Amino acid sequence: MSLTVLIIGCFLQFMFAGFQMMFVIFSASGAVNTHAIKGFKLTLLNSSIFILPLSSVATVILLITLYNSDSPYLSNWWHAIPVALSILYLVYVTALTKGEPTGIKTDMSKSSSDA
Repeated sequence: MSLTVLIIGCFLQFMFAGFQMMFVIFSASGAVNTHAIKGFKLTLLNSSIFILPLSSVATVILLITLYNSDSPYLSNWWHAIPVALSILYLVYVTALTKGEPTGIKTDMSKSSSDA
């Protein structure tokens, strides 16, 4: 892997970390607002806000370390780890939110007539 590819890959990983953070914030808040999620599941959603972006940062640190040590394990495939974790998170949130939403008012006429 050349230095140019390493720099471009690290820059894109940092951008992906920002995307992951916003992705988790919006998807987790939507899931919690529409479904009754409590306990360990909620803790896992909350910790995903930090775990997914940190996976991208850890990948960047790993790639720079492998490049500096001229390791034979240096490969572009390391960039797939944060992507795979994001896909796993998406599958998890989709499984959590499968079914009927809870806690949403469906009859808006009652709330507008009360005001």
